[in-house]
Amino acid sequence: MKVKDHMVPLSECARVAEDRSLFDAVLMLEACRQRFEHSEYRPRVILVYDKDFRIVGSIRQLDLLRGIAPGRVPAESSSSVPASADWAEVWANLNKSSRNIRVKDLMYRYSPEEYVTEDTPLEQAMDRLVQGPYLNLVVTANDVSVGIFRLSDLFAMACRDIKKSGMH
Repeated sequence: MKVKDHMVPLSECARVAEDRSLFDAVLMLEACRQRFEHSEYRPRVILVYDKDFRIVGSIRQLDLLRGIAPGRVPAESSSSVPASADWAEVWANLNKSSRNIRVKDLMYRYSPEEYVTEDTPLEQAMDRLVQGPYLNLVVTANDVSVGIFRLSDLFAMACRDIKKSGMH
């Protein structure tokens, strides 16, 4: 089996341009969530694309929260938010600040190891997710982003097959 057999097509993912605002990104996520309203899957990641429409990163839950925190913590940092963070002030100014924060300033930028082609053997992609600290891999075809292979889907596959194996 190949990655393309288990990827989520980009058409089913929340996406936003890297030069847009955090406000725009959240609107895109909400629109995507509405399409999955009656599904157990709730999108939590916003994929970020560049001017050539290639997926170059994402905004995950922690990236968003770090991005709005006082004295912003960069996405690549493992530092915690300073204890002096005034979250009440953050929430009071969220409407204005979310329109001024650029996606590219808080997004997680994918490394070359986080890209696989659609013809990558499934086992190789599974190994990369398990060995690396990655939540997903961007799937490409002819250098164009076409989908995403998620750790959460790999987990669901494992649980499904574990249950099946116990029923025989």
